[in-house]
Amino acid sequence: MVYKVMIVFALIVTSFQVHMSFAEGSKRLVALGDSIPYGYNLSKDNHQPPKEAFPYLIGSEKRVEVTNLSIPGLTSEELLQAVRSNEKVRSSIREADYVLVYIGGNDLLNLVKKNKGIDGIKVDEIAPVIRDFIYHMYSIIVEIDRLTDGKVLVYNLYNPYPAAGDKLNAPLYYINQQYASLIKLLKYFTPIQLIDVYQAYKGHPEYIITGDVHPTKEGQKALADLTLPYIH
Repeated sequence: MVYKVMIVFALIVTSFQVHMSFAEGSKRLVALGDSIPYGYNLSKDNHQPPKEAFPYLIGSEKRVEVTNLSIPGLTSEELLQAVRSNEKVRSSIREADYVLVYIGGNDLLNLVKKNKGIDGIKVDEIAPVIRDFIYHMYSIIVEIDRLTDGKVLVYNLYNPYPAAGDKLNAPLYYINQQYASLIKLLKYFTPIQLIDVYQAYKGHPEYIITGDVHPTKEGQKALADLTLPYIH
């Protein structure tokens, strides 16, 4: 079993590809995360991040060089291991003026998949997921801070199933509350900013692709607009 886990992890770590857009003489922005900053399902093939993904919208607006290292399906644990041990990821962070970290959705979605839906998920099943996610995020941010003096921008989680209402809103509220407390603490030690995606997406079903959990082009633009005030 351990052998299989190590094989899966090795495949994830070696699958980081550098997708870049350039603006000559500009500052550098590195995007780390899952399918959200990747821009998944905005294009037909998903072979590479599309230009409508929010890191590239930021790059275009602010004329910053963008390196997008996001991988669809990535969890916070997998990102932590990559930040600690993948030299491609670490060298990109070292050169960054801004590091965007959007991760955590798959931590929760994997629990939903395991449960075969939202119905029936118990609090005692969610609690370990929240605990591990907060620990992973703390460790990711501390490691990024060791590698760069650049500003770190992190994003809380929106509800990918708005029609489910309180079934998912309640655990998401709790996760985001714990997340905010962590970032408030870390602000004393590192230049970091929490972007409140949860509130921005609330009441905007048009931000999520119909029958999907990923942002539409409008949803990606909303993510970029939330971030732009912190890119100078």
